[in-house]
Amino acid sequence: MNFLNMQEGKNSWKQYVSSFIVIIFFIFIAGIPYAIIGEMLVQSDCNPNSYYDDEIVDFVGLNPLVNFTLMNSVFVFWLLGVYIAIRFIHKRKFITLITPNRKIDWKKISFGFITFFLILSMTLFIDALLNPGDYSLNSIHFSDFLMLFVLVLILTPIQTTCEEVFFRGYLMQLIGKWVRNPIILSLIAGAIFGSLHFENPEMKYSPILVGADYLLTGFVWCYISAKTNSIELSIGAHAANNMLLGWFLTMDDSVMGNIPSLFVVKDIDPLTTLMWTAVSLGIFLYISLKKYKGTAFYNSKSLQSVTNNNEESC
Repeated sequence: MNFLNMQEGKNSWKQYVSSFIVIIFFIFIAGIPYAIIGEMLVQSDCNPNSYYDDEIVDFVGLNPLVNFTLMNSVFVFWLLGVYIAIRFIHKRKFITLITPNRKIDWKKISFGFITFFLILSMTLFIDALLNPGDYSLNSIHFSDFLMLFVLVLILTPIQTTCEEVFFRGYLMQLIGKWVRNPIILSLIAGAIFGSLHFENPEMKYSPILVGADYLLTGFVWCYISAKTNSIELSIGAHAANNMLLGWFLTMDDSVMGNIPSLFVVKDIDPLTTLMWTAVSLGIFLYISLKKYKGTAFYNSKSLQSVTNNNEESC
């Protein structure tokens, strides 16, 4: 079975137009509680700053932990929208956006998480050794870090899995109906994924280099998904990336806000960051393809089988 050539359910362009509208609707709805609750907290006395003073609260005026929670709650609605679209419009199981198999391979997800977590930790450690002045312990209360740890542990996997299911699952299956080359498909889907991050505050460091970082990440994770016949590895890697950064690193102009991570990094060099991203993704790509060769993308046998089945059904 080929993950990107999904035969189960109804997958015509009409279904995809309808499902896309449903998903966009849920994303729009998700922003309403964030805006309303956030505004209510800003205007009330129920927005404790903890160790934050008035000058370093989040840019929306909220305690960063509160803002982090509200921001990630959006992805619950987004994920619900994808689920409803797949189950009731495409008439297939939600798991088909993750793997063509009957069950999710949790060992594969764990492998992706642990492997990328270790690779990213190694590159950050080396960079800290080379540039010790760029890293310092954050002045935080331990109770705030514990709260952050729990929030990241619960909410970040929801956020990253939602993005993986939509971009590496739903979107790649849609584009894969017409684009069969894994490199071109990964370039298109990865570019869409990366470009939607161009609004992140990190782009202020360098639109070109930070943008290239997002595009490269999107491409590599899409390519791994195409070549390993599922999004399980990218689900694990994406969660590892965001959870490690959430727990251990904070910086000015971060999409996560001024959260109480263990360390603060300053004097960001976008070129160095892009270099380390390329190294991390390159190592992860090599290891992933070495261990999980997967099913050849639209190999001739599977394509011929699909063609024969379609001819017989006609």
